[in-house]
Amino acid sequence: MEKITLYIDEDLSDRIAVALRSKGFDVKSAHEVNMRGKSDREQFEYSIKQKRVILTRNVKHFVTLQREYFRSGLQHNGILVTDYLPLKELIRRLTKFFSERRVSEMINALDWLQNYK
Repeated sequence: MEKITLYIDEDLSDRIAVALRSKGFDVKSAHEVNMRGKSDREQFEYSIKQKRVILTRNVKHFVTLQREYFRSGLQHNGILVTDYLPLKELIRRLTKFFSERRVSEMINALDWLQNYK
């Protein structure tokens, strides 16, 4: 079974990627791949090219992108939205997300990290 890979938007700390990789997850951060300062659309397109779910706090812009892709019939690998949480709680919820979701379930989906309390 194919496991989800994650791309972390620049609005979140790269420490999340480091912590998740130490647990064996395949995670990249915008900070690590020279994507700082890029637009939300560019971040989203990067995640799609890399076949990764994107994690972001930017609800407004990514919900809009989700709708635009849906209306255009374009496919993406998933959007996971979070609110402001302490690092330890983010890692705990993301670990649960990785254990409960599969790649096929995230195709064209928008999910909320609050669902993984």
